[in-house]
Amino acid sequence: MPETKRTFGRGELMAAVVIALAAGFFAGTVVMELRQPAAMPAQAGAAASAPGDGHEHEAELAHISQLEIATAAKPGDQGAWVELANLYFDTHQANKAIGAYEKAIALGAASPDVWTDLGIMQREAGLQKKALQSFEAALKLNARHENALYNKGVVLLHDTGDKAGAASAWGRLIEVNPGAKTPDGRPLAGIVAELKK
Repeated sequence: MPETKRTFGRGELMAAVVIALAAGFFAGTVVMELRQPAAMPAQAGAAASAPGDGHEHEAELAHISQLEIATAAKPGDQGAWVELANLYFDTHQANKAIGAYEKAIALGAASPDVWTDLGIMQREAGLQKKALQSFEAALKLNARHENALYNKGVVLLHDTGDKAGAASAWGRLIEVNPGAKTPDGRPLAGIVAELKK
Protein backbone atom coordinates (compact mmCIF):
# COMPACT_ATOMS: atom_id res chain seq x y z
CA MET A 1 0.00 0.00 0.00
CA PRO A 2 1.55 3.37 -0.97
CA GLU A 3 2.46 5.69 1.90
CA THR A 4 0.49 8.95 1.96
CA LYS A 5 2.14 12.17 3.10
CA ARG A 6 0.68 13.76 6.23
CA THR A 7 -0.03 17.48 6.00
CA PHE A 8 -0.68 19.74 8.95
CA GLY A 9 -3.64 22.07 9.23
CA ARG A 10 -3.23 25.69 10.23
CA GLY A 11 -4.49 24.99 13.77
CA GLU A 12 -2.02 22.16 14.24
CA LEU A 13 0.83 24.32 12.97
CA MET A 14 -0.09 27.21 15.29
CA ALA A 15 -0.33 24.82 18.25
CA ALA A 16 3.11 23.42 17.41
CA VAL A 17 4.57 26.94 17.24
CA VAL A 18 3.03 27.90 20.60
CA ILE A 19 4.31 24.70 22.23
CA ALA A 20 7.78 25.25 20.78
CA LEU A 21 7.85 28.86 22.03
CA ALA A 22 6.67 27.84 25.49
CA ALA A 23 9.29 25.07 25.67
CA GLY A 24 11.99 27.47 24.50
CA PHE A 25 10.95 30.09 27.04
CA PHE A 26 10.94 27.51 29.84
CA ALA A 27 14.36 26.18 28.83
CA GLY A 28 15.73 29.72 28.59
CA THR A 29 14.36 30.56 32.03
CA VAL A 30 16.01 27.49 33.54
CA VAL A 31 19.34 28.30 31.88
CA MET A 32 19.13 31.95 33.01
CA GLU A 33 18.37 30.81 36.57
CA LEU A 34 21.38 28.51 36.61
CA ARG A 35 23.68 31.19 35.15
CA GLN A 36 22.46 34.01 37.44
CA PRO A 37 25.46 35.44 39.35
CA ALA A 38 25.37 36.22 43.04
CA ALA A 39 23.83 39.58 43.91
CA MET A 40 26.26 42.47 43.57
CA PRO A 41 26.27 45.36 46.03
CA ALA A 42 24.63 48.51 44.68
CA GLN A 43 27.09 50.88 43.02
CA ALA A 44 27.33 54.46 44.17
CA GLY A 45 24.77 56.57 42.36
CA ALA A 46 22.85 53.59 41.05
CA ALA A 47 19.12 53.43 41.64
CA ALA A 48 18.03 51.18 44.47
CA SER A 49 16.89 47.77 43.29
CA ALA A 50 13.76 46.00 44.33
CA PRO A 51 14.01 42.39 45.51
CA GLY A 52 14.19 39.99 42.59
CA ASP A 53 15.56 42.54 40.12
CA GLY A 54 17.80 39.86 38.63
CA HIS A 55 14.73 38.80 36.66
CA GLU A 56 13.15 42.18 35.96
CA HIS A 57 13.27 41.70 32.20
CA GLU A 58 12.14 38.07 31.90
CA ALA A 59 8.48 38.97 31.41
CA GLU A 60 9.41 41.74 28.96
CA LEU A 61 11.63 39.38 26.96
CA ALA A 62 8.81 36.83 26.75
CA HIS A 63 6.42 39.57 25.63
CA ILE A 64 8.98 40.75 23.07
CA SER A 65 8.99 37.27 21.52
CA GLN A 66 5.20 37.33 21.27
CA LEU A 67 5.19 40.79 19.70
CA GLU A 68 7.92 39.87 17.22
CA ILE A 69 5.67 37.04 16.03
CA ALA A 70 2.63 39.34 15.99
CA THR A 71 4.36 42.08 13.98
CA ALA A 72 5.69 39.51 11.52
CA ALA A 73 2.14 38.18 11.05
CA LYS A 74 0.55 41.67 10.89
CA PRO A 75 3.23 44.14 9.79
CA GLY A 76 0.63 46.90 9.42
CA ASP A 77 -0.31 46.96 13.13
CA GLN A 78 1.12 50.30 14.28
CA GLY A 79 0.14 49.74 17.92
CA ALA A 80 2.02 46.44 18.05
CA TRP A 81 5.14 48.11 16.60
CA VAL A 82 4.97 50.87 19.22
CA GLU A 83 4.51 48.32 22.01
CA LEU A 84 7.44 46.26 20.70
CA ALA A 85 9.60 49.38 20.41
CA ASN A 86 8.73 50.36 23.98
CA LEU A 87 9.79 46.92 25.23
CA TYR A 88 13.06 47.16 23.31
CA PHE A 89 13.50 50.60 24.93
CA ASP A 90 12.85 49.18 28.40
CA THR A 91 15.35 46.35 27.85
CA HIS A 92 18.05 48.72 26.46
CA GLN A 93 18.05 47.35 22.90
CA ALA A 94 18.53 50.70 21.17
CA ASN A 95 18.98 49.57 17.57
CA LYS A 96 15.97 47.25 17.68
CA ALA A 97 13.90 49.98 19.34
CA ILE A 98 14.89 52.45 16.61
CA GLY A 99 13.82 50.03 13.88
CA ALA A 100 10.48 49.31 15.54
CA TYR A 101 9.72 53.00 16.22
CA GLU A 102 10.58 53.86 12.61
CA LYS A 103 8.23 51.12 11.34
CA ALA A 104 5.45 52.45 13.59
CA ILE A 105 6.01 56.01 12.35
CA ALA A 106 6.00 54.85 8.72
CA LEU A 107 2.53 53.38 9.27
CA GLY A 108 0.91 56.71 10.11
CA ALA A 109 0.76 59.65 12.49
CA ALA A 110 2.80 59.09 15.64
CA SER A 111 2.49 60.79 19.02
CA PRO A 112 5.12 63.13 20.45
CA ASP A 113 5.92 60.37 22.96
CA VAL A 114 6.85 57.97 20.15
CA TRP A 115 9.07 60.59 18.48
CA THR A 116 10.72 61.41 21.82
CA ASP A 117 11.40 57.77 22.67
CA LEU A 118 12.85 57.29 19.19
CA GLY A 119 15.16 60.25 19.83
CA ILE A 120 16.29 58.84 23.17
CA MET A 121 17.17 55.52 21.55
CA GLN A 122 18.94 57.29 18.68
CA ARG A 123 21.07 59.17 21.20
CA GLU A 124 21.85 55.89 22.99
CA ALA A 125 22.97 54.46 19.64
CA GLY A 126 25.24 57.47 19.02
CA LEU A 127 22.97 59.09 16.42
CA GLN A 128 22.82 62.56 17.96
CA LYS A 129 21.80 64.43 14.79
CA LYS A 130 18.90 62.06 14.19
CA ALA A 131 17.95 62.29 17.86
CA LEU A 132 17.66 66.08 17.58
CA GLN A 133 15.49 65.68 14.46
CA SER A 134 13.20 63.29 16.34
CA PHE A 135 12.87 65.69 19.29
CA GLU A 136 12.02 68.47 16.82
CA ALA A 137 9.35 66.23 15.24
CA ALA A 138 7.86 65.69 18.71
CA LEU A 139 7.94 69.43 19.42
CA LYS A 140 6.18 70.21 16.12
CA LEU A 141 3.29 68.08 17.39
CA ASN A 142 3.44 69.50 20.92
CA ALA A 143 5.68 72.51 21.54
CA ARG A 144 5.22 72.01 25.31
CA HIS A 145 6.34 68.35 25.40
CA GLU A 146 8.53 68.32 28.51
CA ASN A 147 10.42 65.11 27.81
CA ALA A 148 11.32 66.21 24.26
CA LEU A 149 12.50 69.62 25.52
CA TYR A 150 14.57 68.06 28.30
CA ASN A 151 16.22 65.45 26.06
CA LYS A 152 16.89 67.98 23.32
CA GLY A 153 18.81 70.02 25.89
CA VAL A 154 20.74 66.94 27.01
CA VAL A 155 21.89 66.16 23.47
CA LEU A 156 22.76 69.78 22.75
CA LEU A 157 24.79 70.21 25.93
CA HIS A 158 26.45 66.84 26.37
CA ASP A 159 26.80 65.59 22.80
CA THR A 160 27.24 68.69 20.63
CA GLY A 161 28.59 71.15 23.21
CA ASP A 162 25.93 73.72 22.28
CA LYS A 163 25.42 75.47 25.64
CA ALA A 164 23.24 78.22 24.17
CA GLY A 165 21.01 75.67 22.42
CA ALA A 166 20.68 73.62 25.61
CA ALA A 167 19.85 76.74 27.62
CA SER A 168 17.21 77.66 25.05
CA ALA A 169 15.58 74.20 25.08
CA TRP A 170 15.62 74.03 28.86
CA GLY A 171 14.43 77.62 29.09
CA ARG A 172 11.35 76.62 27.10
CA LEU A 173 10.90 73.66 29.44
CA ILE A 174 11.05 75.96 32.48
CA GLU A 175 8.34 78.14 30.88
CA VAL A 176 6.15 75.01 30.70
CA ASN A 177 7.17 73.65 34.10
CA PRO A 178 8.96 76.17 36.37
CA GLY A 179 9.80 73.43 38.86
CA ALA A 180 11.49 71.15 36.28
CA LYS A 181 14.40 69.13 37.68
CA THR A 182 17.06 66.81 36.35
CA PRO A 183 16.65 63.09 37.08
CA ASP A 184 19.02 63.50 40.05
CA GLY A 185 16.82 66.27 41.51
CA ARG A 186 18.74 69.44 40.58
CA PRO A 187 16.52 72.38 39.61
CA LEU A 188 16.85 72.99 35.88
CA ALA A 189 16.50 76.75 36.37
CA GLY A 190 19.86 76.86 38.20
CA ILE A 191 21.57 74.90 35.41
CA VAL A 192 20.14 77.23 32.77
CA ALA A 193 21.37 80.26 34.74
CA GLU A 194 24.89 78.74 34.83
CA LEU A 195 24.80 78.01 31.10
CA LYS A 196 23.89 81.62 30.34
CA LYS A 197 26.88 83.05 32.25
